[in-house]
Parts: sequence; C-alpha cells; structure tokens
Amino acid sequence: MNGLWKGTLLGALNVFVIAIGMAGVEGHANIAMLVILFGGLPGVLAGAGLGALSSVMSTSPPAIRIAVLTMPALGVVFGLAREFGMQDLALVSSIPTVVAALMLEKWTRHVEAPPVPVARAMSGLYRSSPRPSVSENPIVL
Repeated sequence: MNGLWKGTLLGALNVFVIAIGMAGVEGHANIAMLVILFGGLPGVLAGAGLGALSSVMSTSPPAIRIAVLTMPALGVVFGLAREFGMQDLALVSSIPTVVAALMLEKWTRHVEAPPVPVARAMSGLYRSSPRPSVSENPIVL
C-alpha cells in the first residue's frame, strides 16, 4: 500500500474519530453526521495529499517529516472549525489529527534493513578444554 492510500485511510479514520468525539462532547448524535458530511471530503483529500507527500519525503529526517505532515493537517482542522463556528472544539479535535499524522509518518518512513552479520565457519572441536567428568563435579545435596 503506497503513501497515498495510507493517507486516505488515516484521513477517513481521523474524520470518524473526530465526529464520534464531538458527538460525545456535545451530546447530540446529529453533530457526528454533520462532521462527517462537511469534514469528510476535506479530511480524506488532506489525508491523501499528505500521504503522497510522505511517500516523496520517505528518506527525510523524522523531525522534518513530522512537522511537514502535522502542520497542514492541523490547518485543515482549525480552518474547518473556524468556518463552522466551532473554535472551542478545535483544540480537542486536533489530538486525533496529530496522532494520525504521527502514524502516517511512521507508516511511510523508509527503513533500511539491518546488515546481516558475516557467518564464520569453525572446524574441529568447539571447546578448547575437555568436558569435566561426573566424578570431578559431585552434586552435594
């Protein structure tokens, strides 16, 4: 799965988590439907764009990737909150957004395989001294 699809998936999940959280805070189930209706498309598109960007930046340092992926995602959350007059819930809604951005960064990070150590072949006996006999090591109870 490439970064575009990973970002799309995390963007959609982020919208659902925010919708459930806002419905719980406000106490109205209709809020969740409105958040999904008006925030679904921007959330999924932002996730797809950030996912594609994360694939391009897969070899960049993680700190730079976190900043580049988190700031636009938070911009979308705060922009939608301002547009719909829900600035009081923007900060709480940014928590799952930051988590989704961190998951996307980790999920699309380029990790090189660790080097395989060179195997050494040994011939002859493994031990340098003979094995002690039973009489030399009595068991005391």
